[in-house]
Amino acid sequence: MLFWVIAAILTLGASLAVLLPLAGASKGASSSGDHDLEVYRDQLAELDRDAARGLIRPAEAAEARAEIARRILRLGNADITGKTSGRAASVTARLVATVAVLAVPLVSWGFYSQIGSPDLPSQPLSERLAK
Repeated sequence: MLFWVIAAILTLGASLAVLLPLAGASKGASSSGDHDLEVYRDQLAELDRDAARGLIRPAEAAEARAEIARRILRLGNADITGKTSGRAASVTARLVATVAVLAVPLVSWGFYSQIGSPDLPSQPLSERLAK
């Protein structure tokens, strides 16, 4: 009986070790879109500094600003379309992962109780070698 208690505790620990990171995965994570927007803002600031020092011609600076603005707009459009489908996909992925993590021990223990021999007495090595 002690074996089954220890096995149940170990199974619970292994399942929790997989489920806890899945539960808190998006709480502290920032989206890559936030990082990209910060990079584009830094590029605009650097472009303004270069234009002020005369390292880049005004026409080239305007073209570069337009390109960075296009990237920012593209990023905004991707965020709008990705938020609705991303949340649904995230919830679905978490649900599937949770079911898979919980199903593995339940199915394996169920198979062992039907196919295995949990009621057989232990057979020490000396008895097995004697046969």
